[in-house]
Amino acid sequence: MAAGTVRLLVATQSAMWSAAERSLYATWLTASENDRLAQMQSPARREEFIACRYALRLLLAGHPEQITQWPLEAPAGQAPQSVRSDLHLSLSHSHGYIACAVASQPVGVDIEALARKPRSALHELAELACTPQEREQLNAIADEQQRHLQFMQWWSLKEAWFKRAGTGVDFALLPRLECRKQSGDLVQSSLECDSSNAEHARSWLAKTPSEQSVVLSVCLPVQVMVCELRDEARLDWSDAGAFALALA
Repeated sequence: MAAGTVRLLVATQSAMWSAAERSLYATWLTASENDRLAQMQSPARREEFIACRYALRLLLAGHPEQITQWPLEAPAGQAPQSVRSDLHLSLSHSHGYIACAVASQPVGVDIEALARKPRSALHELAELACTPQEREQLNAIADEQQRHLQFMQWWSLKEAWFKRAGTGVDFALLPRLECRKQSGDLVQSSLECDSSNAEHARSWLAKTPSEQSVVLSVCLPVQVMVCELRDEARLDWSDAGAFALALA
């Protein structure tokens, strides 16, 4: 794959699970994947794991008949790994939707389906996850749904940033990580951040058939990225912009 190119797949978990069953998943799961699967007691969690593994292989293979040619490893506490060392993978799932990404550089992907209002008050979540400038922007949004959507977009971008870094979410760094909207070659920000250390990301928005909002984000260590999206979920995505993410 060319540097700066990221291939993405979005699908429903139910579709990927059904396809995995038809493909006789026991014949293509690797030893490390079976080890992970054996640790899962919940049938729902097992189905989710298998559906995600099928989605990753479908993204890599391009066609269901070729998924057996793409064995994957499942190291504990890490992103899925391809046996091809030149490819980097990332995986996300939310409320029945799966997103996965592959690139020639470390990549992070995140999908967030807004199935309900957050359990905690939005201002409490913003204190946990947003910079002071981001909190100001949220407070300026009068519509509650739009305020929630804006928060979830930033959350998704930051999740993708941490995944690209190969770590879990660091709650000490989270409120220092600023999402800066890009306009052409300009980065819109009033904070003192080192742009040379910024990671770059893109974000998209869609609606499910039940009118739930969905946010998709991908992060790469390059400013110019080419994104190729395979949408098995048949959602109508709209471009929500390019961002630079850096610690303030």
